[in-house]
Amino acid sequence: MIFHLALRDEWREAVDRGGPYERSTLGKSLAEVGFIHCSFAAQVASTAELFYRGRDDVVVLTIAESAVSFHVEDGFPHIYGPVPLDAVVDVVALGPNLLMPPAVVGSTDPRGARSQP
Repeated sequence: MIFHLALRDEWREAVDRGGPYERSTLGKSLAEVGFIHCSFAAQVASTAELFYRGRDDVVVLTIAESAVSFHVEDGFPHIYGPVPLDAVVDVVALGPNLLMPPAVVGSTDPRGARSQP
């Protein structure tokens, strides 16, 4: 799994129009940047802290790696194209304390695979 931090309203907008999701990062679209910024599990907390601290409108999109085309650059996954809604397998709100969802916290694989119970 790979993860993308999104603003709740931008995610809802994509869902309401039937997709796809086309936001790259905070304040930037896929068209502007050329790819969608993502993180592996071990990177989500630091990315949230650096760019989203104090916001209460952030959600973590869990994206199935097999459903998108991505490349790792500078250690981070980048999706080159829009994200189909069905590629997003989970959406969890972070809240102002940036609490990581269990799927991210419980991961033992730095690339984001869920740990097995």
